[in-house]
Amino acid sequence: YRTFKFRIIQTEHFEVYYYNEERTAALDAARMAERAYARLSRILHHQFQSRKPIILYASHSDFEQTNAIAGELGEGTGGVTEFFKHRMVLPFTGSYTDLDEVIQHEMVHQFQYDVYSGGRIGGGVQTIMNVNPPGWFMEGMAAYLSRGRIDPETAYWLRDAALEGNLPTIEQLTYDPRIFPYRFGQALWAYIGEKWGDEVIGEILQSSASVGVEGAFKRALGLSLDDLSSEWRDAVQTTFLPQLGQHYRARRIA
Repeated sequence: YRTFKFRIIQTEHFEVYYYNEERTAALDAARMAERAYARLSRILHHQFQSRKPIILYASHSDFEQTNAIAGELGEGTGGVTEFFKHRMVLPFTGSYTDLDEVIQHEMVHQFQYDVYSGGRIGGGVQTIMNVNPPGWFMEGMAAYLSRGRIDPETAYWLRDAALEGNLPTIEQLTYDPRIFPYRFGQALWAYIGEKWGDEVIGEILQSSASVGVEGAFKRALGLSLDDLSSEWRDAVQTTFLPQLGQHYRARRIA
């Protein structure tokens, strides 16, 4: 393993750790992070009370040597944010598009952890255990706010599930570990953002810390998760199954 001589770029909201081989890219990453913060803090109705760490590695092989995160990191891991110190850890891949997406994705997790910890580094363990937010809630939110509403990769997951009759309910997303929470969670948050506006996502996140996931949706949208699940599944099938969509519209008119 190498010994990395880290330096720090300090911005308004972040401390960006880097070493000399990646200095130019690290400066660009710091600008990307502040730009992402301006957008996400508005959507999620939250401000950091202190600077958050971003630890950058010049390659994936360097990234796999990190001791900032417990456990092994596989080749498919694009970035990680840990709960206790809110540290974002990620490698450069040579693509600024990918880097921007990963920074935004992991920053959503920093916001989530900061909300649940009340802004206290190392706090919030009891809160997140009580809330127990499911994967579609946490990872789906991060995927939506980093990838956007129109995503061809997520669209083919939805199309395939609709055609095969395998489109999951929110209950299945919550309790069935076989269902991939990133793509279906992203699609669910995209539906919410399109219908109620992205700012409602922040309302739901903030409320979930005190009233739980189900209560947060009820408070913000006036819907139970079961009702939201039915509406979302109807919308997906209307989009990807045109004939079935006509049947749903006719049924509602009747």
